[in-house]
Amino acid sequence: MGTTYSVGGPFSNFATPADIPATVFSQEGNTLEIYPGTHTWPSTDFDMNNTTIVGIGGKNACILTGSINLGASATGDNYVSGLTINGTAAVPAIDVKTPETRCGIHVSDCILTTSSLAVRNHTPTSKVANGAPATTVRNIWSSCTAGLAANSNVTAISSTMAGAWNQPPVNTQAAAGLVGTADLVYAAANAGNMTEVVTSRTIVS
Repeated sequence: MGTTYSVGGPFSNFATPADIPATVFSQEGNTLEIYPGTHTWPSTDFDMNNTTIVGIGGKNACILTGSINLGASATGDNYVSGLTINGTAAVPAIDVKTPETRCGIHVSDCILTTSSLAVRNHTPTSKVANGAPATTVRNIWSSCTAGLAANSNVTAISSTMAGAWNQPPVNTQAAAGLVGTADLVYAAANAGNMTEVVTSRTIVS
């Protein structure tokens, strides 16, 4: 299901990320391949719909300047992998704004820099059924001011993050709905009313 598009390569569909129409993201199940190089990502809020964004050649070859923003109509499970994202200073490197339905963001094998947060997801606990994680990070390295800001279930595996590893953006969420698992996370203690299960943690001061 879905179509594969590419950007920045010699035979790509699009020369730059700014050329990508919003429908590439909103159509269900599409994949966007980012070719090696440094690309400026637009500040547009894209309504992703089970979208995959992947760097061809990995995070050291594929660099985005600018934060990835998901709009209010974004939905499903969305994946970002194999990229260095030099985000916008005042906002998260990857930001799921208040979605109308459950919106998952799953980030792997990425370097996230510059931004205030590595990943923020405003999906509330009430929209996440059966305890399924709405936010997962795996094999990421972040020098952003803080790690994650997620309202609902979170999993962080083999990742290195500065600052508190999860600060819910809406700190009135029920603690029972903010269950997180962290493995090998470099971070300060969790902030906010989240119930966390830390399987192991390496803290460097």
